[in-house]
Amino acid sequence: MSTKKSRLRTASVWVWKHSSAGIALMLILLALVIGYSVGKPDATKTPSAVETRDHSSGAAEPQMYTCSMHPSVRLPDPDAKCPICFMDLIPVTEHAGENHPLRLSFSETAAAMSRIETAPVARFFPTAEARLYGKVTYDETSVARLTAYFPGRIDRLFVNYVGVIVAKTDHIAEVYSPDLLASFEELRQAAAASEGSANMSEIVRSATRDTLAASRDKLRLYGLTEAQIAEIESGEFDSDRLTIFAPIGGVVTHLAVREGDYLNTGSPIATVADLSRLWLDLEAYESQLPMLRWGQEVTFTVEAHPGETFSGRISFIEPLVDEWTRTAAVRVAVDNTERRLKPGMFASAVVRPRMTASGAVASDELAGRWLSPMHPSIVKDQPGQCDICGMDLVPAESLGIVGEHHDTSEPLVVPRTAVLFTGKRSVVYVAVDDAETPTYEGREVVLGPRAGDFYIVREGLEEGERVVVNGAFRIDSAMQIAAKPSMMMPGGGASGSVHASHGLASSSESTTSERASVPDAFLFALKPVYAGYLSAQEALASDDLDGFNLASADLNTAVGFVEETGLVGPPLGTWRRAAAKLRGDGSTSDIESARERFEGMSEAVLALQAQFGHKGSETWYVAHCPMAFDNKGADWLQRGEQIRNPYFGSRMFRCGEVRESYKPLNESQHDNHEGHNHE
Repeated sequence: MSTKKSRLRTASVWVWKHSSAGIALMLILLALVIGYSVGKPDATKTPSAVETRDHSSGAAEPQMYTCSMHPSVRLPDPDAKCPICFMDLIPVTEHAGENHPLRLSFSETAAAMSRIETAPVARFFPTAEARLYGKVTYDETSVARLTAYFPGRIDRLFVNYVGVIVAKTDHIAEVYSPDLLASFEELRQAAAASEGSANMSEIVRSATRDTLAASRDKLRLYGLTEAQIAEIESGEFDSDRLTIFAPIGGVVTHLAVREGDYLNTGSPIATVADLSRLWLDLEAYESQLPMLRWGQEVTFTVEAHPGETFSGRISFIEPLVDEWTRTAAVRVAVDNTERRLKPGMFASAVVRPRMTASGAVASDELAGRWLSPMHPSIVKDQPGQCDICGMDLVPAESLGIVGEHHDTSEPLVVPRTAVLFTGKRSVVYVAVDDAETPTYEGREVVLGPRAGDFYIVREGLEEGERVVVNGAFRIDSAMQIAAKPSMMMPGGGASGSVHASHGLASSSESTTSERASVPDAFLFALKPVYAGYLSAQEALASDDLDGFNLASADLNTAVGFVEETGLVGPPLGTWRRAAAKLRGDGSTSDIESARERFEGMSEAVLALQAQFGHKGSETWYVAHCPMAFDNKGADWLQRGEQIRNPYFGSRMFRCGEVRESYKPLNESQHDNHEGHNHE
């Protein structure tokens, strides 16, 4: 009985195994039939209505379809899938800017969500800013050294410590001098002889008068006052010690003697400085010198008076640049009548010159005014004399501190935030005024120097046009995904829907493969420059401010050791422009300022890479962060392909993308050795 049940169970299993596949196949066929009957076109609809979705010729219906995730995809088949993500396609909605290769339109809602803001292109003198550092010191024209006019011994010293304040004619010391006492007696005898010569001949009277005048002049040259001389001559002075007085007022800055010291003629006694006028000694880098002019106003602050600003005028610019520090001394004359400043104070100064269209300084503030050649702080509206030294004032034009009339034209300027940089090209987005919806056009511009928060525009814009100052990077990103020319893709996207001739690229733009032919010695000298920069990049990525300051100092030193021998033409210009950006202004006190400074360093290093390349064995990578500096975006050079963002550090360590790589140079890429081409 058990055997029979086992056979039945085995037979059931065999039947189920061989019939389950057939049942599954029948279920699939039934599902297909039901799906077809449900999804087939409605017979009540006209053929034209069905075909409208496919290839309708009506202008109101879209003919191209795109992917919502990849707008660069444009296909005519509505049933096709996105070749990138395999999503269903959606109809392309045409806007006013869709058909223009350099324009892009937004809906009002999209423009508002993107926070797009514009500002007009205007003409005015932008104000640049040069920040200098130095310290307050004595005005050397207001310092006097008190010396002994005759030999003698100091019996009593009234000014007996450094820092004591003395006024003009204040007593300084009492001195005993045998030579001086002898001169006193000579004066008395000459006075007595002159009085007794009334009944003598004219020759004798004249001789005695001359002797008396000579005795008086001798004591006057010894530093005695008229009152002292008169007292000695009359016989009222009966002391064997003489009091000497201060010739000027001020503060004693140096004391050379003590009571009991014996002095020879010319021996120093003390140094007195008038602190009502001071100097501010600053150091200016080469790149800052074109912005400085004699007589220019300088504002500065000191730690002793936080929140308070002092001012002065440049009285001297050193004609030579120090070969080691690459700086020149700049002296500022400062009025210190209220005695709030003290020599030795550290000062942070700012010069704000106005820039002309040619990039020169608009120095017409002193036009028509009169200055003292020796003391530029003395400025008057009419001729006169210097209040300090009595010199005649001269017109400001005669000193060369007022620019020519043709150099004072107002330049065309745009806000700094309107410009997108690629390292070689500058792009702005201009609002199209006559468009029905917010429409923006990409424009490549040629820029002059930066002046504070503005750039001087050489070419590409006209006065009155409105440029995007906030949200430009969002527009550029939309241009990229729409396969149109943009900041990083001047020829348009990969879809090829925009011809390269409509792009934003300049025809004179060089490619990274066009390396400049320079001596190998120069390339090897660049290695510590690159090393300092890469150390600075890695320090910022790690939020290490001290490391960045140390790397910046090393970078500054490395730049100073690079020789320009063998560089001519464009390579020399590239190097000098880069060197000006790489030289630091000293340590940076906060991480955000360091990152702003690093942006200029990156522009310089990327320009060096594009022009010269680098020696070694490492491949370096150009990375881009679109969110840096309020979504303006910024590039940098780094080791390795994994993103290490120096503009955000630990906040967004991996934010960004690698856009380009630079392989090290080899003999086939750069075979010019010391100016000789070896073929």
